[in-house]
Amino acid sequence: MKIFNMKNYIRFALIIFGINLNVNGYAQDTLWINTGDWHQSQDTMSVLRFNDTPVFDTSNVALNTSADASLFLTVINMDTEPHDFGVDGIWSLGVNILPNDTTTFEIPPMAMGTYRYFSSDLRGVYLGLSGVLKVGLNMPHQFHWNLADCMPERMDSISSGGALLDDEPYVPRYFSINAYTYPHTALDANGYVSMALGDTCTISIVNSGMMDHVLHFHGFHVEYLSSTIQTSRIGWSKDTTPLLQGEAVTLLLIANQEGMYPVHNHNLIAVTNSGFYPGGMITLINITP
Repeated sequence: MKIFNMKNYIRFALIIFGINLNVNGYAQDTLWINTGDWHQSQDTMSVLRFNDTPVFDTSNVALNTSADASLFLTVINMDTEPHDFGVDGIWSLGVNILPNDTTTFEIPPMAMGTYRYFSSDLRGVYLGLSGVLKVGLNMPHQFHWNLADCMPERMDSISSGGALLDDEPYVPRYFSINAYTYPHTALDANGYVSMALGDTCTISIVNSGMMDHVLHFHGFHVEYLSSTIQTSRIGWSKDTTPLLQGEAVTLLLIANQEGMYPVHNHNLIAVTNSGFYPGGMITLINITP
């Protein structure tokens, strides 16, 4: 991954307006690292997010690029602390984006699939700087699920600038898809799979959490198109999809029957909100005539 100072590259001027272009073999996009609050049940957590504008949004934005183009990605750090930045397979070591500073990365052409982009520093990991990068997925119907698990006590210790409180076992209270917990996952147009009978879609999934997760599909088998870790699964058709921590996969779903079907985590604690069922990592597939 190459790194550039934007001041020296006039041809990247459109980046600052958040325009995603694919011209002369390269694309351009912009990310803002924003701070804000995430409200769940009785907890309010300070979080970090990669957004596509300077305005805080609770969900990390999903990026799209073609498989035959370099991506010139500008990252603007609005946080009070520096953050590193990387993409699965092409991690940029030793590069910190300082507070109120801007860095542009050249991400070379990548194979078709889904990848995780993220910050690996402690504050970035625990406060949620991790998103979905789609490469070469050209279907008209695309959805993405960014999985996360959250333990407010650890998040609070990091956001307040203290030491990580890791003496106790990691016991998350919240489990989310695109920062939504059930039943609010049905309000998320990026994650709620809604199609007509006979349509086909891709579902890009990134496990941004601190633990492994297993998603179970009712009504459908899905085919693995890509995986960044468990590559032996590519080509498999399954109704249950395990995702290791940090893994990104692309699934193909064919809407071959009508109806409303749930998708849920097979770990019982992960389908609760602060211990109350149902909640957490549950979403829906809605196939209409």
